[in-house]
Amino acid sequence: MIRPFIKWPGGKSRVLPDLLPYLPKGDRLIEPFVGGASVFLNTDYRHYVLADINADLIWLYQTATNRTKELIHIADEMFRDGNSAQAYEEYRSRFNSSQGHFNVRRAALFLYLNRHGFNGMCRYNARGGFNVPYGRYEKPYFPETEIKLFAEKAKDTNAIFFVMSFDLLL
Repeated sequence: MIRPFIKWPGGKSRVLPDLLPYLPKGDRLIEPFVGGASVFLNTDYRHYVLADINADLIWLYQTATNRTKELIHIADEMFRDGNSAQAYEEYRSRFNSSQGHFNVRRAALFLYLNRHGFNGMCRYNARGGFNVPYGRYEKPYFPETEIKLFAEKAKDTNAIFFVMSFDLLL
């Protein structure tokens, strides 16, 4: 089983063996709740449409696919030097001040916050600011290999990414 490179509440990894028999046969899988992308990573469709309502999540996936090396380079620096409550608060502040600026740095910040924040939660306040507290992990795992595997599969299958509510996608 290929592991997702982010933590995601409600991930499908644990139920994947039970879920796989119910997936339709065909060339393309449309996944309206991509979340951690465990279904995408562990199925063999020729093409994928991956959607989620969270724009930061979709931007991270697009960046991982199209600017893999740059994402890994920036995020690796954050992981090496940023495992403290103080660093987390600083990176969270930078992320929140970058609203509306979708670039590689914002994607790397989202990955950092996902891996260092409490239980991989993703939560925003009423003003759109990310507000998950620091997770206090001894040494958060940097998922370089998993990012590369994700990017390779997304490129090989010409995955299409959408920021969209499930009810508009189906």
